[in-house]
Amino acid sequence: MKRSSKSHLPYATLTDQGIVRDHNEDSMAITAFDPASELVPESLLCVLCDGVGGHLGGETASRLAVEQIIAEIEATDGSSPMVQLSNAIQSANELVWKNAQVSAELRGMATTATCAWIFGKRLFIANVGDSRIYLIRKGRIHQISVDHTWLQEALEAGYITKADFKGHPNAHVIKRYVGSEAAPDVDSRLMFGERPERNLQGMTLEAGDQLFMCSDGVSDLVQENEIVTLLINPNLDTALEALKLLVYQRGASDNLSMIAVNIPSGKSPAAVKTKILRLAFFAIILLIAAFAGIYLGWMALFSPR
Repeated sequence: MKRSSKSHLPYATLTDQGIVRDHNEDSMAITAFDPASELVPESLLCVLCDGVGGHLGGETASRLAVEQIIAEIEATDGSSPMVQLSNAIQSANELVWKNAQVSAELRGMATTATCAWIFGKRLFIANVGDSRIYLIRKGRIHQISVDHTWLQEALEAGYITKADFKGHPNAHVIKRYVGSEAAPDVDSRLMFGERPERNLQGMTLEAGDQLFMCSDGVSDLVQENEIVTLLINPNLDTALEALKLLVYQRGASDNLSMIAVNIPSGKSPAAVKTKILRLAFFAIILLIAAFAGIYLGWMALFSPR
């Protein structure tokens, strides 16, 4: 894949260490690629990683994972997105694990890894950990990634309900992560509806859709309906700053990272303006014709014979 200097979709990113932490263990990157062939259109790869393992360890783990995932994807032809995403995350896992063994400062470091790869308007996702991907469509928000936490596994097994999540002592226990000795199971499910399904991968994004990715420093403190409300702002940078402010108002106890991508309507403001002017012109013509018809009818009715 050849990198492109220009993205085919508008996006914004924001990362911040928060109030409590004195360093930022999150890493993220967005990379645009040119079309690889007639069958592989231009694409946008979004990667967000939330590191753990202390100051140096967490930062190193997330940075290595982001860099390795992008490098692995760049070396592909983009023809098998799910296989290539999974392989890239597995490669990042091996790299993080090996680096953790060579230094006492880095031992035990790990990270989440959440990826969204958009080909034209077709979406593919893969993740390990609890950093999230949301899809906002027609004013409704859907978490389309699956958390790999103790709570999520207990929910899927039927031991608890979502009502039990708040304040649960195991709320931040992650069951999968990048940096483990054994290769993690990369989740290839996409949740859009009642159950997460693999066959939804490659779903077509619609005009007006928004993709939102974030670390748990955001999702723990901001409600889903608040994300929808603030992302209504067409200026994505301003919208993310507003979300950051909300997180800060609630303590910002963790690092926070966000990526937002808009799926535009495909019509430029100039095109929309031209269409409106054209419709207005035809409306005026119709009004003139209507008044002319009324006038002629009136003249025919009341003119002397």
